[in-house]
Formats: sequence, structure tokens, C-alpha cells
Amino acid sequence: MQRLWHMGLAVPDLDEAKHRLGELFELNWRPTVTRSLTLSGPDGAVQKVDVRVTFSLGGPFAVEVWQGIPGTPLAIPETGWLHHVGYWVDDHAAERARLERLGYPPLLRGAEGLTVNRGPGGLGLEPCDLTRDQPYLRDLYPPRSPFHGEPVLPAYDADAEGGVPA
Repeated sequence: MQRLWHMGLAVPDLDEAKHRLGELFELNWRPTVTRSLTLSGPDGAVQKVDVRVTFSLGGPFAVEVWQGIPGTPLAIPETGWLHHVGYWVDDHAAERARLERLGYPPLLRGAEGLTVNRGPGGLGLEPCDLTRDQPYLRDLYPPRSPFHGEPVLPAYDADAEGGVPA
């Protein structure tokens, strides 16, 4: 099964982008989290980054937005904010191999199987593993998934500047 479920946007100012996108598309946001990732890019160089990221709340299609990190695979693409399209797959390893066979090389690789391959027109393609639980995103899993349900959101401090999770 392959099912589109999100688009990923790398932006210059996360809080401003959340405001503008929320106003434009009437989106509400999950609490912003900081994820510590170890990534490797197309050249194989390993980088450790802390990325501020959030997803829209509700679905079934979501918008993922993060503060772009220059000089990393999470930088803002030269063509604009659209970084990748994410889609659910039943067999994550097989899909990664299929993308490489089709000539779509890895753009980034990270821990826990995170991969984004470079697709047509330079667009990133993120196959997302249906067998890996991501409690923060449970409402965005397909209904037949054992992980589908209410999202487990971090505690939220509404008084903190930028709405930082507590």
C-alpha cells in the first residue's frame, strides 16, 4: 500500500510560517517539538542537528513544517519551501530499494529508518514505515493500521513564546 499523507516544508521562520499557513489554509498545529537527529546527506557526511518541527492537526492529509537548517539536508530547497512528499508504505526496506532502482537517490538518511529520496524535478520522496509507531502522529495513520488512534501530544505551555512544549 502507498498512501500520501503529508507534505514537508522547510521554512526560514517556523513561527511566522505556522501563522501564515494556518491563516491561509485554516490549519491548527500540534505543539512544536525539537527533534535531535543524526543525518547523512547525498555525500555521506554525517551531521547532528536539532530541528524545530510541527505537523498540522487533523487529517487525513497533513502539513509538516520545520525551521530550515542551512548546510544540511533539511535546508530550504532552492526552488522554495516544498521539501518532500511523505507516503505510507507496508514494506519500508523494499520501498527504499525500489526508489533507488528507479533512479531516485537518497537525499537524506537518518536514524529509525528516516529516508528522503530525490524524485522527479528534485522533489523529495519520504516513504514512511507503517510498522513504526509515532505516537505524536497516530491520527494520521491509515485506519487499518494498528497505530491509528488519538495522537499523544507533548504537554503544551501556551504562555511560552512560540508555544514551546513544556
